[in-house]
Amino acid sequence: MIEAYIVEDELYAREDLIDSLHNSREIKVIGESEDIEKALWEIHQLKPEVVFLDIHLVKGDGMELAAQLKSLKEPPLIIFVTAYENYASKAFDLDAVDYILKPFDEKRITQTIEKIIKWKQIRRIKGPPESRIIMDINKTVNKLAVSKDDRFILVDIHSILYIGTENRQVFVKTEKEKYLIDTPLYEAEQKLQKYSFLRVHRGFLINLEYVIEIEPWFNGTYNLIFSDGSKAPVSRSHIKTVRKFLGF
Repeated sequence: MIEAYIVEDELYAREDLIDSLHNSREIKVIGESEDIEKALWEIHQLKPEVVFLDIHLVKGDGMELAAQLKSLKEPPLIIFVTAYENYASKAFDLDAVDYILKPFDEKRITQTIEKIIKWKQIRRIKGPPESRIIMDINKTVNKLAVSKDDRFILVDIHSILYIGTENRQVFVKTEKEKYLIDTPLYEAEQKLQKYSFLRVHRGFLINLEYVIEIEPWFNGTYNLIFSDGSKAPVSRSHIKTVRKFLGF
């Protein structure tokens, strides 16, 4: 059973969410609050595995709470539940596992629970030998499934220049091809942690091995130019990290 905490100041929305999670039989709600300060204190004490969090609260900002929770030694998984769709990019910058729009339905909650279970398995680095063996096998698979002509093909991860977002779709760019993938960018980033990939923008994850030139751009930002001549932007919030890795 996965322990969850809910931060939501709309009573009916909070009750609906608790009922939906209870019906799943996978999630146990161990606490709830409509107040940021109370929520932060109780989350420290109760240590839930996942927090369902509204963004606009009468007594605080859900984004600020998520940022504080992210800094914990063992941060909970974050699921945003909100009526506002324009905060999705910022939410995933905070490593949110999912972003649910109100009014939600049972099917949407079920999809979210499936994601939580998957992420819990990924995080379980201290588990029985069987779990460690499975994770070791996954780490040796140097392929990423991409979509082409209504079929899936496997692309060698080492051949990827970058992964980006365009028209709300995630794509993979190699020197010769551009493919669509069903994996959200934050999940791709998790999968590629052991490779030479770096997040340089909320919509771009780049392979450092293929960067051949750094082009100054507007307002102190940069474009990275790759071996095939294509470009990816560097946002201001990622400049310091990019400078560190590329040494300029």
